[in-house]
Parts: sequence; C-alpha cells; structure tokens
Amino acid sequence: MKRWQSFKKTIILCGIILLIIPVNVQAISQKSFLPKTPATSTPGEIIEVTCSEPYPTIGQPVHLLITLQGKAKTRFIETLTVHDEFSGFTLTNGEMIWTSGSLLEHQLNLTIGLLPHYTKKLLWYPSIVGNHTLRISTTSGEKFLNVSVGFDVEGIITPSLGRPVIINKNHTNQFCLSVSEERAETEGPSQIAKVMLHSIDGTSSYELEDQTEKWSTWIPTGTDIVEDDLIVSYDIDSIPIGFYNISVFTTTTEYTWPHAVQLIQDEPSEYSVVQLSDIHIGKYSNPVDKKKELIRLFTYINENIHPAFVILTGDSVDWYNTRTERNPYEELREALLQCHSPVFTVPGNHERYTNSLLFLYFPYTNLTPYHFYLNPVSDYSMQYGGINYVFLDSGFEYSRWELPQIWSLSPEGSGLTNTQMYLLENLWGEPHIHQMIFMHHPVVSDTNDTGLGALPNTLPSGNNECIAHNRGGLITYCREKNVSLVLTGHTHKNHVFTSLGTEATNSTAWPLFIQTDAATLNRENNGGRIILIQQDEIIGYDYHPFN
Repeated sequence: MKRWQSFKKTIILCGIILLIIPVNVQAISQKSFLPKTPATSTPGEIIEVTCSEPYPTIGQPVHLLITLQGKAKTRFIETLTVHDEFSGFTLTNGEMIWTSGSLLEHQLNLTIGLLPHYTKKLLWYPSIVGNHTLRISTTSGEKFLNVSVGFDVEGIITPSLGRPVIINKNHTNQFCLSVSEERAETEGPSQIAKVMLHSIDGTSSYELEDQTEKWSTWIPTGTDIVEDDLIVSYDIDSIPIGFYNISVFTTTTEYTWPHAVQLIQDEPSEYSVVQLSDIHIGKYSNPVDKKKELIRLFTYINENIHPAFVILTGDSVDWYNTRTERNPYEELREALLQCHSPVFTVPGNHERYTNSLLFLYFPYTNLTPYHFYLNPVSDYSMQYGGINYVFLDSGFEYSRWELPQIWSLSPEGSGLTNTQMYLLENLWGEPHIHQMIFMHHPVVSDTNDTGLGALPNTLPSGNNECIAHNRGGLITYCREKNVSLVLTGHTHKNHVFTSLGTEATNSTAWPLFIQTDAATLNRENNGGRIILIQQDEIIGYDYHPFN
C-alpha cells in the first residue's frame, strides 16, 4: 500500500525516536529553526503545532510537536491539554461502524521561563481510522490541528484471517464487509463489483448478492491520494453453514482472505475457547521447529478439543525482515490454515520487530506486516454465546529494549491509549454480561519492575513486565464492569493473579488476570489454555499440554 515501500525507513525512524523517550521540555536556541512569533504573543501561548507524520496510519505512533512562547519575567507553570475530537471507524461486535466523540488525550504542566521558546514532544498513537481534530489548549489560548488517519493496508479490512466473522444464522441473515482502497483524487470512487465465499475444502463457491451500502467515505492519505473506505452488507440467507474463504473484486483489483467467514446455525450452550500465546515463529535461538509444532498443536485441537474458536495473544512471530528469504508470517499463515476453527489474533511486541540483526532487538513500533499478512485491525470486540470478548493491542516496548544475550529482562508494553480506554468504556465493553479481555502484555504481577528503565508503581499489584499506561484504569474497569478474565502472554509463564497481584485461591474471584505460557517453545509443556463455557458461565480456564 501507500507506505509499504517506505515501511523499513519508517520503523527505523520510530525505533530511534523511542530510544530517546521520554522527552522533556526542550529549549530551541537556533533562531533559524524557530517558528515566527506573533508580535502580540504572551508567555505560555501556543506558537506552533505540528505532527511528525502528515498522514499517519493506524498502528503507527507519531509525535505532536508543540511550541510555546517563553520570555516570561518570572518562571511559572502552564497547563497544556490536548483533546481529540474524532469521527471514524472502529470494529465492535463483529461490524465496522462509524463513530464520533471527544476525549482528553494529554494533560501536563510545563515550566515557562526566560528562554524564547519551549517545545514539547508528545506521543500520539491513533486507534481510530478517520478524521481527528486535535485541540491544543493553554490558559493563553488554543490551536487546532486536523489529522487524517488511514488504514495500514489496502483490501479487505474485515473479515480477515486473524479477525474472522462468525455469523449465527438464527439471529441474522446479514454479512458485513469493510474494504479500503487507495486512488488518485482525480479518479472515480472505488466500488465493490463482486463478493465470493469459497468453502475451505474447495468443494463449493457462492456469490453474495443484495448488496446494501452502510457507509462510504474517503480519507486524505497523501498528496492528491485518498483512501476510499466502504462498509457494505449482503444477504447470506441462502448460503449453507460452513467455514469459508472470501474474495472481493473491486473495479480494479481482487482481494482475498482465507478462513475468514464462518456461518453457524446457532451458538452452542456449551463450548470451549483455546488461548495460544507466544508461538515465536522465526525464533532462531530455540531448537524447536515452531511452525511444525504449531501444526501439531492444531492437529491435537482439531481432533480432541473442537473449540468454537482459537485466540493467539501476541508474539505469534519472532521478527520479520524483508531482506531475508524466510517470511515467518507466511509460515504462520500456513500453520493457521490447518486449524478447523476460526482464529482471532492480537499483536505483541515481537510483531513489530523488523531488524536485520538477528541477535539484537530494537523497540520497533510499526505493525504493517501484522496488518498485511494477518489482521488489518488491532483492536475489536465481539459477542459469542452470551459473553463479550474484547481484543486489545497492548502496545510497543516502552521502558527499554531487550538484549537477551546480556540480560533476561522483558520489556513492558506501552499499554492502552486514552482512545482505547474511551472505546472500551463506550463501545467495545458490554458490562451487563460476562466479559473477557485478550491482550499480549500482562496487567498485574506479583513483583515490581526493576533494572534499567524501571517504571514506578503506586498500585497494590506489581507491574513487572506489565503495561505502562492506563494500567490502573484498566484494573478499575475490570473490577467494576463485569470482566471475568483478562488473558495475556508475554512472560512465558503460567499465573492466575487477583487484581492485588496475589495468586488466586478462589477460581471465580473475578476479575482474574491470567498469564499463559509460550505454546511452542518447550516440547515437554507445549499447549494452551482451554476456557470452558457452559450456559454463559465460565467453568474452567486451565492450561493443558497438548501431548
């Protein structure tokens, strides 16, 4: 897509930026690089606001550069706030919808003194594709910055291999599809010409008809380039139940996803869900053939468990590098196609690794390969069998990078953005029924972070290897909004913690915060966590070796 060719350059720049985070207030001394100061500006007034990337994509952290007037006679504290007024796409309960809202993205205090100007660099990780008006305010006034955020890839946004759709035909006869495609501004808008479902065994194909447009818009994504985003629905009443690949033909291109659509007659009253984590396909320092082992696990799952679906909670690949012949995402896809159940995914920190030095990890941040090969959407929710499932991107490496040959400390995740928390509270969450949250980095631990880049902790539970931002807010949400389980990976250990960071002794003392061992790195213990649901109640969630 638009940034696929410049992908490597972008992620290297993002990695370099992260090495110097956090950034404090900086004085700019070279007058040639200063914004022009209005004659009437007062100390603390906002002089200029820019974004480090003019057309960011979802899953790409960017920086807001905010310059304030100095030259104060005496030092004083100025409060700076950034509000995001947005309208755009988010995926909830299996359908892409257009939503709008306003939230506080940043609030901080800056010390203004005698220097001419003060510049603050703020990290912004957009979670909504669409139009954003950033309102930056101080007591001396405000400025506005309009930013359009696009999808990271072209094609079928949902459903996909890593975010399939399960349609209960007893409840609906509608199938919702979203497609994103770029074009020049002078060209006509994109249109969907045909949609086909192909059974995964290759024995039958069906063309979907009775298209109904639910939403169509375009977003600026470059100079004279726009991104058409279409949401349409189709009648699937005549399509037999089964598991399908999907093909979408626009007026210019064909897009496909395997194992993307499952039609069922009804949701069972008793079913199971399997969580697999930290598969690490492509990891050279481990002697296990991870692809072969994952296929073995799926064979076991197909023959013995028959789950409603499988969930991969991050680090499914170890790294991706365009310069090598080996593509771990292709290997992962080949293994996923052996699974007879739909597979849902969330990204981890390793999905962002794209360095060419195989022994060295850098804190890369871009999710383009993950979005291209597996799942174009990082956050979403769905309801199944009377339970609400929420899938969250727990972020990139935040406090340090990992040098496994020197020390074994694991990096924290940057955590949840204020936008993710807003959407969890207002769209993704369904507190009137049981909820489960799936993400990569843990939320609680029994120990505190130590060592290089250690993060402070003011909560009762430990924060070692956990998310950095909105950890307390997520714990509070889970305790108040009927969250039963928060299932994560990252640590390659099995733990069941309470919100206080103690090992749980009561199996239903919700919410419980679970860490699940790596699925493929230890031959003697390779397996996953089996979550058992009966009559909309969770009756088990034990880890099992699949031998």
